[in-house]
Amino acid sequence: MIIFYFQEAFRIFRKSSLATAITITITTIAVILSTISIFLVFSANKFSDQIKRSIEVNVYLDDDLTQNNIDELKIEIQKITSVLSAEFVNKDQAVKNFVKETGQDFRSVIDENPLPNSFIVKFKPQPLDETNIERLTDLIGKMNGVTEVIYDYKTVLRILNLLKSFEYVIYFLSITLILLATYLVYSNNKIQMYGNRNHYLTMKLVGAQISTMKIPLILNGIIIGIISSLICMILFNVISVLLTQVLINLNFISPIKLIDLVILLIGITLGFVGSFISSLKISKLLEEQ
Repeated sequence: MIIFYFQEAFRIFRKSSLATAITITITTIAVILSTISIFLVFSANKFSDQIKRSIEVNVYLDDDLTQNNIDELKIEIQKITSVLSAEFVNKDQAVKNFVKETGQDFRSVIDENPLPNSFIVKFKPQPLDETNIERLTDLIGKMNGVTEVIYDYKTVLRILNLLKSFEYVIYFLSITLILLATYLVYSNNKIQMYGNRNHYLTMKLVGAQISTMKIPLILNGIIIGIISSLICMILFNVISVLLTQVLINLNFISPIKLIDLVILLIGITLGFVGSFISSLKISKLLEEQ
């Protein structure tokens, strides 16, 4: 029976060559769209995490703190689960940073260094949002030896809100592309199925069950999905090689196998889902005759 299913699947594949070619083309486009949408989601998360890791909070310290007090305070800050790092900046380094950022050296006017010791605190990206950052800065500000916690409140909140909106847009776009890809495969499989209606009617007349008619159609969809995936893999590998030749420092070697696997899984999934949904129409097709 398994041999029969594969024979029927290849028969459908060969008999409607034009429809098959169109379906492969559409499925290839669908695989490309779906792959792009998936990597957009992961890229959006990675980009968002990188932006959140770059957010810095300046924690200014009391001048009376000893080095031991400073070390203990650093340990206390780092114990907060949401804190990524706490970098100590002494008064001399603070002056150098000020001159570098502003281009002005106040040491020519005053002898005493008015800048305090401080910590530059960064947070882990995952729990960071407008609510958490306020809670964390309040928590750090109440620690002994901390005089003030400074950060660009409006800019940070604007960044966090934009990142959240950006993620929602990416998710919506990704879902839309995947649904569009699935529908393209489904609609083309449905057209192909209706083009072979006489064959299904003949099978019905000789007593074939509905499931016997569905399985070859599903197998045909999976085969088309695999072929489309192979086409996408070839395209991706050719593009990656060309880009590597143009941009010498660009290295695609490590993610290629992962991307090829993702493309193959997407192609098989789209081929299966599209053909499975369209196969459900066989009963309706037979009832119409």
